[in-house]
Amino acid sequence: MEMHPNTARTLWKALMDNASGLIADAHALLERGSFGRARSLTVLAQEELGKALWIYETFEQPWSSGADDLREVPRLTSDGRRHAVKYMEAFVFGQELAAFWGDYESYELPEDQSQEGWTAHLAKKRSEAEVAGKRANEEKMAGFYVDLDSSGEAVLSPSDVSAGTISDDLQTAAQVVEMLLIKDHSRMKLEATTPYDSTHEQQHRLLPISHPEDWAAASQEFRDGGYIIKGSND
Repeated sequence: MEMHPNTARTLWKALMDNASGLIADAHALLERGSFGRARSLTVLAQEELGKALWIYETFEQPWSSGADDLREVPRLTSDGRRHAVKYMEAFVFGQELAAFWGDYESYELPEDQSQEGWTAHLAKKRSEAEVAGKRANEEKMAGFYVDLDSSGEAVLSPSDVSAGTISDDLQTAAQVVEMLLIKDHSRMKLEATTPYDSTHEQQHRLLPISHPEDWAAASQEFRDGGYIIKGSND
């Protein structure tokens, strides 16, 4: 799929807005005790993030420099409808989360630093991502649809899904979506010669979920979003 950087930016922002909106909707469902649907929307948000990551990787440089050449985003064509693959992209990106906030010891390196050791390490990481993608897709389906179990005898319903780790999973997903928004903010502030293009509204939407303790301690003025001015580069 070939796109102009302006088109890509519009699409990227729409994907990030949808991802943050799905996170917020999942949070509302979680508070109502609708655990299955909350998990489903969380997975959908991460799938949207996966697509946004493919676009960001391709257009990060032209968005900063102002270059206007058309570019291909082949993954949108080849994998854009492959749900587990999109989730895998977000899952791999999410493994940077601890290091993003300064915990550099979280990086997992192979004990064997040879080429063979790195090859085995990367293969292991890919296998973990594939397992996570498959599991997340199954959880998404379980949160949306009534079905029969593998025996064909027991009925499975979204209302049967328990809370489990869904709250923690949602917070992590919010933080990972937030991480890409912050990276984009830093790119524009530190690297770009092009005008600032705010995503403050999306970041603000995520804060009650990504950092609930900080949100609870914030002033009402801040919580109301009065500081947000569209197009602001503050």
